[in-house]
Amino acid sequence: MNTWLLIIGMACITFSVRYFFLAQSIPFRVTPVMQRILKYSAPAVLTALAVPILLFPQGNIDISIDNPFLLAGVFVCVLSLMRLSTLKTVVISMIFFWLIR
Repeated sequence: MNTWLLIIGMACITFSVRYFFLAQSIPFRVTPVMQRILKYSAPAVLTALAVPILLFPQGNIDISIDNPFLLAGVFVCVLSLMRLSTLKTVVISMIFFWLIR
């Protein structure tokens, strides 16, 4: 019973937070300062997700040439700097990771 209450409560919180920003009936304007701050939220979240995977594949730090996750991460950075499409970057980097693993 407590699990269902927790799930329903979190669903209500998630819906209300998203509704607040997307509803046309609620006048909400993002200030220029907030826009500048929010511009960095996506890179910050992606960095927080990627760094532990790339540098700590077995739970301990591994910055070596034997770390396939780190090699694939560097390869993805190089591909993205070449301005390839997102689909090409994902497919080529997945093939690269599959080959080195």
